[in-house]
Amino acid sequence: MTAESIYLSLVLLAALVSFYLQRLRPDVTALLVMLSLLVPWRSVDAGLTSILTPTQAFHGFGSPALIMVASMFVLSAAMVRTGAAQLLGGRLLARGASSELRFQLTVLTLVTAFSAVINDTTTVLVWMPPVMAICRERGYSPSRILMLLAFASLLGGQWTLIGTRSNIILSDYLRDRSGEGLSFFAFTPVALCVFAACVLWFVLVGRRLLPAASDRPTLESRYEVAEFLTETMAQPGSDIVGKTLAELDLPARDVTVLQVIRGKQFLPPNPMVRIQPGDVLVIQGRVTAITDVLRAPGLSVKEELKIDDKTLRSADLRMVEAILPPDSDLLRQSLRDVDFHHRYGISPLAISRAGRSIRERPLAEPLRSGDSLLFVGHEAELDRLKKYNRELLVLESQPVSTAARGRAYAVIALMAAMVLVGATGLLSPAVAIPAAALIAVLTKLVGMSGAYAAIDLQSLVIVGAMIPFGTALQTTGTAQWVATQLSESFAGSSPQLLLMAILLLAVLLTQLIENAAVAVILAPLAYELAVTSGCHPEPFLLGVAICVSSAFVTPVAHESTILVMGPGRYRFRDYTLLGAPFALLTWLVTAAVLPLFWPLRG
Repeated sequence: MTAESIYLSLVLLAALVSFYLQRLRPDVTALLVMLSLLVPWRSVDAGLTSILTPTQAFHGFGSPALIMVASMFVLSAAMVRTGAAQLLGGRLLARGASSELRFQLTVLTLVTAFSAVINDTTTVLVWMPPVMAICRERGYSPSRILMLLAFASLLGGQWTLIGTRSNIILSDYLRDRSGEGLSFFAFTPVALCVFAACVLWFVLVGRRLLPAASDRPTLESRYEVAEFLTETMAQPGSDIVGKTLAELDLPARDVTVLQVIRGKQFLPPNPMVRIQPGDVLVIQGRVTAITDVLRAPGLSVKEELKIDDKTLRSADLRMVEAILPPDSDLLRQSLRDVDFHHRYGISPLAISRAGRSIRERPLAEPLRSGDSLLFVGHEAELDRLKKYNRELLVLESQPVSTAARGRAYAVIALMAAMVLVGATGLLSPAVAIPAAALIAVLTKLVGMSGAYAAIDLQSLVIVGAMIPFGTALQTTGTAQWVATQLSESFAGSSPQLLLMAILLLAVLLTQLIENAAVAVILAPLAYELAVTSGCHPEPFLLGVAICVSSAFVTPVAHESTILVMGPGRYRFRDYTLLGAPFALLTWLVTAAVLPLFWPLRG
């Protein structure tokens, strides 16, 4: 092993640890990896040089793979904003909910089909509101459904070239080395076999491993809400009379004013509302916080009620659940930092993270990706939150208006045309996908600002910054050295055993780190392993593409599994129990059937 190979191995080890621990953002880790390839340390002709030149190190940000990934985000936004997604499967989802098992199979099938052409994370965000709405209507426990939604988004990513960004990365690498990438539906036969095996196992065994259904799958029971609504009256002559709600500053004491009742008037909790004698303040908070407020003179208890749907309706209030997407600007900020209550007029009751409720001081808790939040507020304020807030996804399904259906059908037709043109070879996917995204913008199916907002810059930075690492593995001979060592270790064995080895490595790595990073790391290794052992590289890269979309075992490796953790009240062990067999089946089925469709030699 050369000094360059040792250096790259140390960089890779540090990157894997950083990706797993997530002390740094994944995109920051990827950028550090890229910059490490530019650090001069090798002695050449009495001077120092780096692994790559600046041109080589930055070429990932101009690669066709990066452009295709960005274009898919734009097309996904067009599908969501026009309601095309809901139009495609909304009715089928409702019709398939006559029983829990039928609903589970419907979610698996519909979401997998949808995720074959739409980004996997977007798929979860699109389908979670209607799935949660049906769970509430039919009385199904979300913990019995939502994990299947996440798993289906990953299974769907295995089906086509555009199913997930790792497929595009591996196809682009193959095109760079051999002149021809993987076709649109090269993945489909193997992915179909993997899907059938996973569904069969779920029906026979897996559904028994899901968390037990709750007797009362209500919002307040799932979040273990222990807060109270209290009606308090402003006493005439007290110090609080004449003060505004902002001057009272009750949120600083973890108590929120939900409503001011003045005679027959119901006033919203505007910070500028001045307290008058006899005003009734509907306040919300934990018992200890409310007790602390009532110790001061000026407010007397009028009525105290435990928070649930019935008492909220009597106070003209309602609870909703929302989730924090990976690209939200609220990440690492608290709701108090952004003055959320005053901005939207609604109040948080609880935050769920990693399957556990955070009920103590939810306003002060820094938010993380995948957090689900329980809010209470008036219908008008909740509608305003759904319409104008882009930082939270409210888990309530909204019907597609008749006026918007024409735009929805236009997006569906555009996506179908893109797949047809790319699959038939009329245009290469590197041209067909960006062209479709540009048409969506030009025809106003998604606005330019909406297109830019839809692009996940973190994902693009990870892809662009990690691609040079694959180049470094290639140019330094590290990939060839590892491939030679593996080939010699399996000397005399069948090429299928080599295929199983590289696919197992893909399955293991993708449980810990982002699948795009795994694809970049394994692409040169899989290619060189195939060439060194006298095999065709296409099946090796295709197998890696399918196996890096098997991040079922842990909730931390993929946004899809993180997003359902809070609303589903899942623990880490829930993913392992159901996900490990899914991952094992993906590995075994892919290794078994891939040579049937793509001969390894000959």
